[in-house]
Amino acid sequence: MSAPKYPKHPELYIDTVTFLVENCLFKVPRKTLEEESTVFRDMFLLPQPDIAMIEGLDDARPVVLQGISKDDFESLLKALLYRQHGQNKGQDLLTNQWVSVLKLSTMWEFANLRAAAISWLDTSDASLCRPDPVERVALATQYDIKEWLLPSLLALARRPDPIGVEEGRRLGIETALKLASVREKLKLESVSEVSKRLAVGDRDSTAARLDFTPMIQKVFESQLLGPVPTPPATREGARKLRSARRF
Repeated sequence: MSAPKYPKHPELYIDTVTFLVENCLFKVPRKTLEEESTVFRDMFLLPQPDIAMIEGLDDARPVVLQGISKDDFESLLKALLYRQHGQNKGQDLLTNQWVSVLKLSTMWEFANLRAAAISWLDTSDASLCRPDPVERVALATQYDIKEWLLPSLLALARRPDPIGVEEGRRLGIETALKLASVREKLKLESVSEVSKRLAVGDRDSTAARLDFTPMIQKVFESQLLGPVPTPPATREGARKLRSARRF
């Protein structure tokens, strides 16, 4: 005698999907991913293959997320599920964890979660651990956060210290050279008939009050106004997930 078939509750019968990330299994509600991410939604809409080939049904056949770190994925899920269930525990995430949320929410098109990550990293509550201007420029460039770019570039243009070697690596060679060209656009203006003089030494503190905005807007016009190209790793991560074999 076959088992009776009972109707499923429309809201409280929850489908789950299993993921494997760096040799760690995660099982999370499918509905949450579908509602929040266009990339996951596309993946779940793929035609269903033979049952033996479907990934994500159980621990033996998880969806394998190649190139994704366990810590990044854990941070994304914590922020996503806490917010879904009206909890504030997501506020307990550290700055580097919110950067992970920003990274994966951008890659997988979690629009609301990406906005939440940007907002948290930009709030006064995070001021003690907010990314420094170099990190903010790097993040703004990588993840197309235009509202961060101009203020952060201005702070770097005004500061007395030059751009260091390690900072140049973090910014990328193109951004570092452009920023250096902005910082060099200082000129002496006579305020009287007294002679002008150029000297070698530390930058004058008055540079901190100068408005480099017009020069930054000119030098960084494409980054400030145009779309930032999607990094190849981000495009590939979204493509792989969309093409996964799923139920």
